Amino acid sequence: MADDSQNTQTLLKLLDLNGMEARTDEDIFVGHTPHQSRPRVFGGQVLGQSVIAATRTVPEDRQIHSMHGYFLRPGDTHVPITFGVERMRDGRSFSLAVCTPTRTANQSCP
Repeated sequence: MADDSQNTQTLLKLLDLNGMEARTDEDIFVGHTPHQSRPRVFGGQVLGQSVIAATRTVPEDRQIHSMHGYFLRPGDTHVPITFGVERMRDGRSFSLAVCTPTRTANQSCP
């Protein structure tokens, strides 16, 4: 059970993104990848971090309804991932946010 608790804490730390103080026309968050033997970022990690970033930009009472993702390039485990979230719509019944993870200013990642 100690391993499960440690794994849970590691996952929660992984999904905690920095950057609420950064503001442009997008909300910016930064995610990190733990040290690992794999040279590439696990796609599920990027999807999870994208969900966390997007949900931090909508009212707390809104729940995620759907998510779509495309993996264009492999992610480098040594480079932090920047998540730009554009708030497309905040209506009475739903919100729409588009999250774009990038490794550098011009490289979209998985």
